Amino acid sequence: MHLKRIIFMGTPEFALPTLANLTEQGYKPLLCITQPDKPQGRDRKLLPAPVKIKAQNLNIPTLCPEDVNSEDIMSILNSIEPELIITVAYGGYLKKKLRKLPEFGCINLHPSLLPRYRGASPINYTLFNDDSLTGNTVFRITAKMDAGPIIYQSKYRITEEDNFSSLSQKLARKGAEDIITVIHMLESGTVSLTPQDETQATYTRKLTSEDMVILWQNRALSLINQIRGLADAPGAKALYNKKILKIIKAGLTGIRSDEPAGTVVDIIKNAGFHVATADEDILIQEVQPAGKKIMSAYAFAIGARLESGYKLDDGI
Repeated sequence: MHLKRIIFMGTPEFALPTLANLTEQGYKPLLCITQPDKPQGRDRKLLPAPVKIKAQNLNIPTLCPEDVNSEDIMSILNSIEPELIITVAYGGYLKKKLRKLPEFGCINLHPSLLPRYRGASPINYTLFNDDSLTGNTVFRITAKMDAGPIIYQSKYRITEEDNFSSLSQKLARKGAEDIITVIHMLESGTVSLTPQDETQATYTRKLTSEDMVILWQNRALSLINQIRGLADAPGAKALYNKKILKIIKAGLTGIRSDEPAGTVVDIIKNAGFHVATADEDILIQEVQPAGKKIMSAYAFAIGARLESGYKLDDGI
């Protein structure tokens, strides 16, 4: 048996490897559904979601409904008679009538080891909490968010160099393979559903601008994890000369200077600069000044004539 009538739902860049791999492996979706174009940037210009652009490049028909459960959309889906619906970071709720439509149901790729980190920001929270292990979960979609029975999981050991961007890319690439594995399981009739342990469930929420703010009076490890969990984008924010300075990469030093939190303690040649926190100093290694590209923190310090004793403000 070979699944032929597949519908794909996804929106951000995280979903692109799965869409591409489905097409490459002979499971090209008959239809893609993504979120409507949204205003972005300073001029608030309407821009399409990454999945819409990718689907159009692959010559896959695409819909961008405000409500995927509407009668009009359901009529279109019914006409396709999908065997399987795959969602990857789609960003919309599938009601019962839609979930029951495909012969093999609706499955979702989620970048955490469920039931840990249900919700909108699993990769960020994984790094915020300094976890050493993460992975992907493919599960059958049910009424409750990210709570459906597990079909397949893959695990990934987090490295010290991983940040939000790198970890997202790695999990997205592996997830593209995981979805194909699950399709083969469905085709061969070897799927075994494992209920999630509700007592172990933890939740994440959509990040807000407050989550991006660096508070230098926090402990060093907490700040490092915040920086990793937001890099390269959207980035953790501090203020330098009343302008946003995003901190992209930082490390622990094991040194405690007893300077007030936020104080630049020392400029380290070719390495960056030390900043005092609630406990030990941290080494700022990469930054992104307002309106500029990511650069080494040492290059920034030289160009900005940053000196020891300068007090960086919290990113409020």
